[in-house]
Amino acid sequence: MNRSYTRYPCQVTVVKQFTDGHLRGMTYGDHMGFMAVKDAVTWASSVSESPRVNYTVIEMKDIKTGEVVWSLQK
Repeated sequence: MNRSYTRYPCQVTVVKQFTDGHLRGMTYGDHMGFMAVKDAVTWASSVSESPRVNYTVIEMKDIKTGEVVWSLQK
C-alpha cells in the first residue's frame, strides 16, 4: 500500500462514487494528503464539478480526528 499521503500535514479519507464506465454507481475509499484543509476542500470541490473525471467526491474526513471536512451534501 502506498502511504505517501502520510508526508502531508492534512491527511484525509476520500469516498468517491464513480459516475461513468463499468464502475458506475460503485463507491471507493482512498487516502490522500494535502498541505492544508483548505487545499483538500478546493480539490474536492473542483473534482466533483469537473466533467473530465469519472467520479464525484462524496465525502472527505480527517484521518486523525474523524471530522468531516467536505461533503457533497454541504
